[in-house]
Amino acid sequence: MIAFSQFTCGMGCDSIEAMIFHKPRCKLFLYFLCLLMLVSASVAAETAFLMGEDVAHPSGLVMSVNSIARRPFASGLGVSRQDEIFINMTFVNTGVKTYRVDPLKDFAIDIDTRFDSLLDKENKSTRDAFNVFPATQSRVDLYFKVDSSQSAAPVLNFTLEDATVRIICDPELQNLLQKSSESTLRSDEAIRVGRVLVENMRYQLAEDILRRSVAADPTNNRLLMLLASVEDANLNRENAEHYLRMINPATIADQSEAVSVAKMAVTLGFYDLAVSVLAPFEMVGRLTPEERLLLARASYYENDMAAATRILDVLIREGSRDAAVYFTYANIYDRQGDIDKAIEFWEKAIEISPSHTEAHFNLGVGYYKQQRIDRARECWQKTLLLNPDSETLRATEDALRATDY
Repeated sequence: MIAFSQFTCGMGCDSIEAMIFHKPRCKLFLYFLCLLMLVSASVAAETAFLMGEDVAHPSGLVMSVNSIARRPFASGLGVSRQDEIFINMTFVNTGVKTYRVDPLKDFAIDIDTRFDSLLDKENKSTRDAFNVFPATQSRVDLYFKVDSSQSAAPVLNFTLEDATVRIICDPELQNLLQKSSESTLRSDEAIRVGRVLVENMRYQLAEDILRRSVAADPTNNRLLMLLASVEDANLNRENAEHYLRMINPATIADQSEAVSVAKMAVTLGFYDLAVSVLAPFEMVGRLTPEERLLLARASYYENDMAAATRILDVLIREGSRDAAVYFTYANIYDRQGDIDKAIEFWEKAIEISPSHTEAHFNLGVGYYKQQRIDRARECWQKTLLLNPDSETLRATEDALRATDY
């Protein structure tokens, strides 16, 4: 049998043995879309613009929401409470083609659910389809009837020729955006508008607003988190690290804030920061199972196997069915040289999550260490069938090539 040291994985590893996947990575800004706390506006993962901005549709139509008004709708007994929403907007055709816009077909708003444009009884809304000619301006009044319980800011959708643009109809955000062009926002204001901009991948605008506010309030953890996420989204890892390292764990008293910082820190590889912000909450029993697993992973990356094992043992005793619990424990056993237990726990992770590509790959490495090459190759071939990410794919292909003899 060929010695392990003769194999290379093409990823900076010295051998197949070194190819164990310990920490699958993804971009911070993708994580951050899931981590934002206390967002006031209801927005989706798609890019959305703010009320008051000139928004360019791919057709060449440029639109802007001028005003929004919401009032209770007088409905009969036994009917769920509803509100009326009136939106006034302007279109300018900057192209060379005439477009026909139908106010009753081309518009909808999203709150918690979607609502289509309607005609109002007072005949204030635009009723008929109209043409927007090149180099001309048109105004349209839209009317919607929505559930009163859905109180978040509506997101207006305009669809033409299979292309949709989205505008968050929130006058407060509009005012903050205007204010930011004239002066530095207060920290709470910058956080409010910055979160919405980051969530909608408006990184350049978010960076301009957040940088000025951080300069004025350099100890505000939430501002620092937002700016770190923007820098990472812009592929400025050193700047992201700079702002993340400015966060003082001792000043974090809010659990949700601690978890957000920890997730960002783990994603960027700053495991000591993740441990320092999560450990105080774990000591008093305030972390959820998912948050305790995050702490266990961070402890593992920090080579604190005792802390990681202690947390994982509790999660397993509690009956956890999270494949990541067993995957992480398997990696600990592997690092400690107990390959039999590592294989047992990788298999358990796969039992819980059959499409766990890293567990399949690591299981193959485990069999390889036992010199069970056929079993190892079966695991890696299975990994390929599961459409792994690029990093796992490269490692799997390298392992199969290295054992093709």
